[in-house]
Amino acid sequence: PDGSLYVTETSTQFYRRRIFYAALEGRKTGRLLRYTKGQGMEVVADSLFVPNGITLSHDDQELLLISGVQVLRFSLAQQKMLPDPWIDVLPGTGDNIKRSNVLPTGESRPCYILGLGSKYSQPFSLLQKVSDKPLLKAIIVALVPYRIIVNLIPKFSAFAIYDERGNLVEVYGDENATAPWISEVEVVGNHLYLGSWWNNFLGRVPLGALS
Repeated sequence: PDGSLYVTETSTQFYRRRIFYAALEGRKTGRLLRYTKGQGMEVVADSLFVPNGITLSHDDQELLLISGVQVLRFSLAQQKMLPDPWIDVLPGTGDNIKRSNVLPTGESRPCYILGLGSKYSQPFSLLQKVSDKPLLKAIIVALVPYRIIVNLIPKFSAFAIYDERGNLVEVYGDENATAPWISEVEVVGNHLYLGSWWNNFLGRVPLGALS
């Protein structure tokens, strides 16, 4: 609202395209940065766990940040992270988040659309299995090729809709994970387009197929 530009830095140790190394390492080295014309780039919050997608709240008072399976809150007025997460546990690992005034079905309603990258539970999730094993995580990061790590994390072809109060409205998903690692969702005409940081294609779903 004041013309500042806010961006997240997932990790100070790994590039964002190697986000799973940062997630496996488990250290909170992520940061929220603010750029202004007068002061340039500055750190406004640190010690964050793999922060990723970011959007402005519908009331323009807070920033909502994806952090693993949580959505955190940053107060623009106080310029600090708020203690209580906006969403404590997502249906999967979060990627990007954006606010919208229209549901994918076409209904006018303030909401937020979140891309979900992977599952974090049964039948198997590498991230969950090693979450409390720091030595094993360090060995995996040091020795296991990145593509193998990605393949060991259960793919999830889904995105979630939350209302402006943080209540889950709907999760749209494809059990076959035809277009996994969804990071962006955009409605154009009569279709829903699904973007991904991993796939070499753009997914497209007819709006009439949403159920």
